[in-house]
Amino acid sequence: MRTGTVTDGCPPWCARDHSAHGPGRPFYHASETRSVTISRPGTPSGPERLDVETAQYLPDDPAETPWTPTVELALHAGGRYRLIGLTPEEARQLAAMLTRAASMPEPARDEYAGLTGTRA
Repeated sequence: MRTGTVTDGCPPWCARDHSAHGPGRPFYHASETRSVTISRPGTPSGPERLDVETAQYLPDDPAETPWTPTVELALHAGGRYRLIGLTPEEARQLAAMLTRAASMPEPARDEYAGLTGTRA
């Protein structure tokens, strides 16, 4: 991750190498991508993947204010992907919801397991 500031051309979280694009102002900043493999039984195309990164697009006119950075979620499945952009606040809310859901107690037990007959 770079250590520059936005005024240096890149925000500190930008991991892209803009030198390959030649001189001039970059139009897109992106953090390192973090991925989670999602395996589900019966998925014929194999595991799916969820990528997460921070991104910021810059307007063509340098006099315009850069767009607010977004958190991009890309779900790769079946040879395609869906992209969802969240504001930083929306991403924090989602992170809190995921954390809460992931820390739920163990799955409920089937209280009828081992009994014969039908359930009421």
